[in-house]
Amino acid sequence: MIIDCAVYTDGVRETTGHDSESLDAALGRLGEDDFLWIGIGNPTADEMHRVADSLGLHPLAVEDALEAHQRPKVERYADHTFISIRTVSYSDDDITTHEVNIFLGANYLLTVRHGGPTLTNARRAAEKMIEPLSHGPTAALYAVLDSIVDHYEDVAAELETDVQEVETSVFSAQRSNDSTRIYRLKRETLEFRRAVLPLREPLHRFALGDASEDARPYFRDIADHLTRAAEAIDSIDHLLDNALQAHLAQLSVQQNEDMRKLTAGATIFAVPTAIAGIYGMNFEHMPELSWTFGYPLCLAVIAGLCGYIYLRFKRSGWL
Repeated sequence: MIIDCAVYTDGVRETTGHDSESLDAALGRLGEDDFLWIGIGNPTADEMHRVADSLGLHPLAVEDALEAHQRPKVERYADHTFISIRTVSYSDDDITTHEVNIFLGANYLLTVRHGGPTLTNARRAAEKMIEPLSHGPTAALYAVLDSIVDHYEDVAAELETDVQEVETSVFSAQRSNDSTRIYRLKRETLEFRRAVLPLREPLHRFALGDASEDARPYFRDIADHLTRAAEAIDSIDHLLDNALQAHLAQLSVQQNEDMRKLTAGATIFAVPTAIAGIYGMNFEHMPELSWTFGYPLCLAVIAGLCGYIYLRFKRSGWL
């Protein structure tokens, strides 16, 4: 359905109706410096095709806009540019992505959103800056892309904070199952990477070629922000790899320490077990069986040997 639709004349908004007749009428009365900004959320095929027919959109681009699983890209058609980009949100170690498909024409901007947050804030922010918005639909496109890409850096910062928490936990003295969280963060980082990295090259080409001379510095700024977000993702992924390797090393060290303690304990208990086993064979003629102090002497020997072995293991660091 159409969420918002307005004509902008010298950057000043004039709201129009959301039906097909109002849309066609608005397109018919557009002046040389006017443009139409249409926002659609979760459209049906019929709704999308009605708007596409009014704007004369390419069928392949319309088909891509209806599919909510497009790879981020920028495609140039005869009279309009199609951009597919993903919004990203992060909460509780979980990355959520949604798709926004954008059509940029000479006198219109159409945004098609599939889930996720609305683009109302981006539109309102653009409307407050009348002078930039007077440059046409390219300025509106900049407002949308800038809003989405800027949030990439916010998500990267939040994700990096959680990775630092994992690093602290890995090197802490307390035992914890950090591997589960590390794998989860790596999976979410991969999802984040799929949303950001494919857009770097096409957006860079758009900033250098398709955008107008006046707009190029703004889109280069977006491309720079996207590059920083991509570098942050690479850094986060590298940190997670290091944290995982450190965690596995810590587990190996802990297991070695546990095996040492078990070995030392088994060695200590082997002494009384061996002596008790010998004297438990019930032979009639065995040393000290009839001596009054034989039993206390046997216990003293066992205690002395166990104490000696314990001290040796303690000094060697096994206990």
